[in-house]
Amino acid sequence: MSTVLNTCPSCRHALEITALHCPHCDIVIQGHFQNSPTLALSDDQSAFLKVFVLSRGNLKEIERILGISYPTVRSKLDQLVEAFQGGSGEEGSHLISRNDVLERISRKELTISEGLDMLDRLSPGTTQQSPSSP
Repeated sequence: MSTVLNTCPSCRHALEITALHCPHCDIVIQGHFQNSPTLALSDDQSAFLKVFVLSRGNLKEIERILGISYPTVRSKLDQLVEAFQGGSGEEGSHLISRNDVLERISRKELTISEGLDMLDRLSPGTTQQSPSSP
């Protein structure tokens, strides 16, 4: 089964769930339904979340399983926390600048895809506090 499309392919804004369908009885329910934060996770974030849960949150075990450094594990966990808090800075201390994102990509703390997603969410000229980095 393919993943849920959560951004508009034309303008890249968030899509809204307005209909649910039961394939068994063919009923369609229309309305405005709340999205789960997990629907907006990247493939990399979803994979990390799965490893996190299966390792029962043991960061050293995650480091071993994924073959990444402890600071990278912490960074990926911080990204999940940000995603569940609303992503675009529900808490001011989690807002970052364009340069912060580019630096995190160069340190391989973010994939290029994750970095581009973060840059898309930043408004032009935004310079704000960086999240705790390793």
